[in-house]
Amino acid sequence: MRPGFALGFARRDLRGGLRGMAVFLICLMLGVAAIAVVGIVRLSIDRALEGQGAALLGGQAEMSFTYRYAAEDERVFMHEIADKVSEVVTFRSMAVVGQGEEAARALTEVKAVDGAYPLLGQVLLDPQIDVAAALAPRAGISGAILDPVLADRLGLKIGDQFRLGKAEFRLTARLMREPDGAGLGFGFGPRSIVLTSALGQSGLLEPGSLFDTHYRLELAKNSDLDALQKRAEAGFRDKGMQWRDARNAAPGVDRFVRRMGSFLTLVGLAGLAVGGVGIASAVRAYLARKVEAMAVLRALGAEGGAVQMIYLIEVAAVGLVGILAGLVLGVVAPIAASPLLASALPIPVDVLIRPAPLVEAAIYGFLTVAIFAYWPLAEVRQVGPSALFRGTERIGRWPGVRAAVVIAALVGCLVAVVMAFAETAWLARWTLIGIAAAMLFLAAAGGVVQAAARALRGKVR
Repeated sequence: MRPGFALGFARRDLRGGLRGMAVFLICLMLGVAAIAVVGIVRLSIDRALEGQGAALLGGQAEMSFTYRYAAEDERVFMHEIADKVSEVVTFRSMAVVGQGEEAARALTEVKAVDGAYPLLGQVLLDPQIDVAAALAPRAGISGAILDPVLADRLGLKIGDQFRLGKAEFRLTARLMREPDGAGLGFGFGPRSIVLTSALGQSGLLEPGSLFDTHYRLELAKNSDLDALQKRAEAGFRDKGMQWRDARNAAPGVDRFVRRMGSFLTLVGLAGLAVGGVGIASAVRAYLARKVEAMAVLRALGAEGGAVQMIYLIEVAAVGLVGILAGLVLGVVAPIAASPLLASALPIPVDVLIRPAPLVEAAIYGFLTVAIFAYWPLAEVRQVGPSALFRGTERIGRWPGVRAAVVIAALVGCLVAVVMAFAETAWLARWTLIGIAAAMLFLAAAGGVVQAAARALRGKVR
């Protein structure tokens, strides 16, 4: 049988409809779309972190100290290399409303800033006022910016007063977004922002207090960050100085995004693999309805391999449609969800459609179809002309050693691809082990159900 005939026969056969293949398409489309969405979102966040590193940090570079302020020689060095310097002090305290036993208290992460804050980025407040105006003292009481969660917990409205230590503050704005929030790391409570100068009589920054200081540096253009880092570490690292710059502004966020992206990609792959059971069942059911047509072709002289080629083309065509539909859905979904994504992150994130995530999702989809559809397709070779007369031929028998070897090779390719794409090798390895265990469990459960059905059928007879 010529390849052209097989292609033409497959095309005409597909015109008759794809009854029973809906499960195939849905499983494949959703699995591919999930992997594509995760890849696109992860890539978009990675690019945003690279492009907004300085805003996340609050400056092109930062020198930080624990339990102390910068010494005089350290301040001289900072002003020597930077055009502007902004001092930020962070510590934990209790925000208190009221007096005595009836007072309301809540733990807060206090960020005390100077007049230069923020060097980079924009702090979004409600109402929309300038940070300096929000923190400015009025009638001898300094202003404060509170996270909405903290304000609601204390029952504070704009204009109400509360205490940090011994100092009184007035709530002037609610904090909607701080560009450098992710760069400060994990917090134990909602944020409060006040002026450092307003804490002088609070008793919170006395000797022995637990606090960190961060000095954000606005550097000149084309500054050599490597050289500046080496100078800073050579001069002050022994004094407890820590250096960060825009190249690695929020390592915790970057690490979290990468690991979560890898995890979700592997979860999508696991879902695609479990959906592969539905793909195999759909293909087997579709081919079972074609047994008579296969038998006719065999009676007319077609070889088993030629008949297999016809239905391989049909399944491949349906698989291609499912993969393309999944890729389209994988592109549309993150674009539609981009406003939600932007509101959940401290930096603007533009959804970037790049080929790499789509290629990765398509490869996973192709290998999944090949692995789960090849077994029933291999069984097509066993259908002979006798099916026209006895009706005993069926799809669902052992296809032979050759088919098992091909499937094993495809599984090996899938494992190699997963390990090549994975950024966390141990996570990929254990995910593959989990998928294999799930497949064995499903196969064992299916065998038990079939055995129980045969036993019940014998008793009924």
